[in-house]
Amino acid sequence: MNEILVLIDPSSPALERADLAAAQLPVTDLSAHRGDGIFETVLVQVETPDEVTVVSRGRHFERFRASASALELPDPDPDLWNRALDTVIAEVVAADPSITEFGVRYACSRGGQKPGGGQAPRGWAFPVPVDDSIQRVRAQGISAVSLDRGYDAYLGSKAPWLLIGAKTLSYAVNQAAGRYAVERGADEALFVSHDGVVLEGPTSNIVIRRGDHLLTPDPAAGLLSGTTQRLIFDHAAGLGLTAEYADLSIADVLSADGAWYVSSMRTAAALRELDGNPIAVDDDLTTKLQTLIKAG
Repeated sequence: MNEILVLIDPSSPALERADLAAAQLPVTDLSAHRGDGIFETVLVQVETPDEVTVVSRGRHFERFRASASALELPDPDPDLWNRALDTVIAEVVAADPSITEFGVRYACSRGGQKPGGGQAPRGWAFPVPVDDSIQRVRAQGISAVSLDRGYDAYLGSKAPWLLIGAKTLSYAVNQAAGRYAVERGADEALFVSHDGVVLEGPTSNIVIRRGDHLLTPDPAAGLLSGTTQRLIFDHAAGLGLTAEYADLSIADVLSADGAWYVSSMRTAAALRELDGNPIAVDDDLTTKLQTLIKAG
């Protein structure tokens, strides 16, 4: 994977090409020691060097802007950030014309203190590979353990300062949950509110099938609104399914006709087991969902 890094100054139209392996951020940057920033990761599908699809580009940027608003960061300029994204994509494809898919992560930090006061936000974008672990969960599915998220459902409406619906750089809890799950013999965690409402995985949304209905937790319950989940719901009718948001319990997931962890890079991974209990697997719909998501 090409080690390109594009540096973005939100106050300037210029982009700076840099080396991903070189040091860039000062230790005083607020993203480095407070996680004070936002990010998105998009999946890029390459048919030919001239036919490239950025999956859910608009949905990702819409969420990026919403996260910036929640953190009171400058409103991202679509032209600037799209040029940064396209610059990374062009360099990756030029360096390896045989590549078929990869990701691009873009982020905006609050930055550090300006001389005389105030902050100086900074952004960046770089490629990430679709590695063997991603390919494995797409093909084999995953197991999960349920974990108490530590707050009741719908808390975010009463406590917006918790930033429950923002995609921030502060991912220590998410990473810790993943490690905890692995230590207990599972692949992933499933967050559940303190009052028993299923929420999301640390880096994914959960979607279940019940008959001809696709169901997913309401983002207002206390989770990140998923770009991949919304893509699936936008095209559910084409699969002969209806789609709606609903409060789900662990029992709902266990009794589902199929369940999936959906995210940008993994697309749709079948949830085969939860807390040691098997879940029905719909391999046909898994394939259809993966194809639908990759088409963007």
